[in-house]
Amino acid sequence: MRVLVTGATGFVGYHIALALVARGHELRVFARNLEKAERLFRSLREIEVAVGDITDAGAAHAALAGMDAVLHAAATISFSRASADAQRDANLAGVRNVVGGAAERGLGAILYVSSLTTLFDPRGPDPTEESPVIAQQNPYARAKAAAEQHVRQLAAEGAPIATVYPNAVIGPDDPGWSESVAALRGFMSRCLRSSGGVGFVDVRDLAALQVALLEGGQPGRYLVGGQFLSYDEIAAELEEVLGRAPRRLSAPAPLLRAMGSLVDLGRRFRPVASLISREGMDHATRMRPLPSSPALAGLGVRMRPVRESFEDTARWMLAAGRLRPQHAPRLTVRA
Repeated sequence: MRVLVTGATGFVGYHIALALVARGHELRVFARNLEKAERLFRSLREIEVAVGDITDAGAAHAALAGMDAVLHAAATISFSRASADAQRDANLAGVRNVVGGAAERGLGAILYVSSLTTLFDPRGPDPTEESPVIAQQNPYARAKAAAEQHVRQLAAEGAPIATVYPNAVIGPDDPGWSESVAALRGFMSRCLRSSGGVGFVDVRDLAALQVALLEGGQPGRYLVGGQFLSYDEIAAELEEVLGRAPRRLSAPAPLLRAMGSLVDLGRRFRPVASLISREGMDHATRMRPLPSSPALAGLGVRMRPVRESFEDTARWMLAAGRLRPQHAPRLTVRA
């Protein structure tokens, strides 16, 4: 199958591209940075690079030419509230040009990588495939929500779209420094002691699920809740992997949420350079085990244990200089 992948120089898209090539598919990656794309894929002659921006309708139209399927993993990511509107507009334009363009061309398979944050209400019931998009203040979440609404409209009009909603994606070989991977690195130094936790999804498992959906031609919505660990469990697993215990930062959930509210209040008077917000603290302290769609169980993808994901990610960080040897005395870099 001839597949166009956007976002292939990013974490999720990169692993999806590798998984597709491993399955024998012909690949074209749509990337803004030719040098970065060629560096990542120089050993893979099966991959063609189309240079352009997802917000450029003409470039997207050219990239889609001759393709059988498309997998849209590209997104503009920023947590700056000053650029929130620009981020929303860029992501919406990308969905219109790539996903909408694929629908207009009649491509037989269209995959879109969304996020479970678009459906998760910390105070509401567990999300399902039929959950509405949740209105949020986080600039990235707002951008994903706007894109999600357009994708749903295209699907309602008959486009064969499979939308996947992963939780926090981690794993080795991150071409950038993704939010969830950076958060895991932070936990290796200091891990919160509070309510809540994180649902982890290994990027390699997510890639395998995407390939299985593409090959099976199964449109629909698919939640990937991941493996949930409380903050105490995260610290315990990391101690086993690294050979040392991360320092713990004790903070009652009500205090963290109040801090988030204070930061939000401060933003009304002047910009505050902080990722802390009431919404973010609600997510951090009220996160719980979230479901995965039952249909995923029939795809034959083994979801690896979270400790394996932690260990492989930590080894990669060590090899890449993102983690110092003294911070991981139990680990060695594999040849």
